[in-house]
Amino acid sequence: MITKIVLENFMAHEHTVVELGPGVTALTGPNNTGKSAIVEALRCVATNPPPRHFIRHGAKETRVSLELESGVKVVWVRKKRSAGYELHLPGEEEPQEYWKLGRGIVPEDIRKVLRLDPVDLDGGERIDVHIGNQREPVFLLNLSDRAVADFLASSTEGAHLLSMQGALKRRVMETKKEVAGRDVRLRDIEGELDALAPLPDLTLGIEAARKFKERIDRLRVEIPALENVLRQRTVLEERMYWLKRAAEAMKEVVAPPELEDVQSLKQQLHQQAVLAAQLRQSCETSKTLAVLVEPPQTENVQPLSGLIRQLQSVRDGLKQVEQRAGAMTRLVDPPQLFDDAPLRSVVGMMNDLVQRKGKAEQGLLALEQEMADFEAALKARLNDMGCCPTCGGELDAEEFLAGGCSHGT
Repeated sequence: MITKIVLENFMAHEHTVVELGPGVTALTGPNNTGKSAIVEALRCVATNPPPRHFIRHGAKETRVSLELESGVKVVWVRKKRSAGYELHLPGEEEPQEYWKLGRGIVPEDIRKVLRLDPVDLDGGERIDVHIGNQREPVFLLNLSDRAVADFLASSTEGAHLLSMQGALKRRVMETKKEVAGRDVRLRDIEGELDALAPLPDLTLGIEAARKFKERIDRLRVEIPALENVLRQRTVLEERMYWLKRAAEAMKEVVAPPELEDVQSLKQQLHQQAVLAAQLRQSCETSKTLAVLVEPPQTENVQPLSGLIRQLQSVRDGLKQVEQRAGAMTRLVDPPQLFDDAPLRSVVGMMNDLVQRKGKAEQGLLALEQEMADFEAALKARLNDMGCCPTCGGELDAEEFLAGGCSHGT
């Protein structure tokens, strides 16, 4: 009794395991889900059919495994070019393998274990009582009365023995035919081997031709190199001929005179070149200086510088007085005091300061007027001079009074 069915890469099944319980197992499901493929897998294990589209797309082989209640495991393996069986017996580590089978041939050991063979009738017809086809009734309902009678008759022991004897005869005949075919094939193979007898001589000839070709290839490389060497030799021989003639012609040539030491001459020539360069530079300098005139006489500006410093000091003092006066203008009247003597003293001091401020402002106005007159006189003097009194360059009176001479920077 089969307890488990395992399909690997069989048609639409990548890896499917079907556990069969005791009694009847029913498979249900939508169409095109692989129910019929399981039945077809059982048929493949039982009959080893010719190669069809059993291998799943993208796989190299398919395997269908049947595990029996006795612990035996039968595996049917279908590759693209061959099919075989693996028989796993309880207690054995390695399976028994069966390969190189003909189409539809199932090993006897596998048939004895599975017991899924169809029943052979006397008329030569075979009835599969174990595996049915899809959309067909039970195996007896679609057969003729004669076939049903033959099947019922074959159920007796005598009929079964006769059927087995007929099957044995047919198997013996098939074996004899197979042996005869193998003998014919063996003779054909012997003829083919006789035709291939000259192969060793051909192999030796091919090896010799290969060595000869290798030698030719080496010569193809060596010959151009040798030709190049010969051309170089010809060139060298011609050059040697002309060198010999030149040597014979130079036998009468006397040795050249001894050369004097020219180191001192080189030094003199170098000194002469240096002096010539200095002379040219001196001439250029002389031409440049020839157009120059004597610088103007510089005036003594010491008193003028002291006066400017005094004016700047007066200006700084005036700014301080203005700042103090501005600060005093923001003062508010003091609060009423009982003793106004100090206030009178402060008022008197303020009056004194106001008078002093007025006098300082008058003095400042006078100084500013005097400074303006002095600057005008100084500008007039500078304009009359026409050149800078410190460096003799072109003079701008406004620029000179603002920052002094700028020609030296």
